[in-house]
Amino acid sequence: MVRGRAAGEAVTRLLEEHPTIAVDLDADGRPVAFAWNGRLERIEVCNRWRVEESWWRRPIRRDYYKVVGPRLLALVYRDGVDGSWHLERLYD
Repeated sequence: MVRGRAAGEAVTRLLEEHPTIAVDLDADGRPVAFAWNGRLERIEVCNRWRVEESWWRRPIRRDYYKVVGPRLLALVYRDGVDGSWHLERLYD
C-alpha cells in the first residue's frame, strides 16, 4: 500500500467522454479556472503543449494544459478545430 492506496489501484483516470468544460482565461489566454461537475476549480498551468495530426483526414488540433488546483491535478485541452475546452484526465 502506498499512502493509503492499494497496490495496483489507479493513480490517474482517463475520462472516456472528455467532457466539455467552461474555462476562465487570463489576459494572455491561459486557463486560470474551469467549471466541471458543478464546481469551479481555480488552477495554475504546470505545462502545455500542442498536438496536430491527421490533417489529411479529420484533423486533430489540441492545446493541452496540465493544471493544478487546491483539490486536483488534471489534463485539459482546447480543441483547435472548434474552440471548445475538454477535461481529459484526472490524477489522484
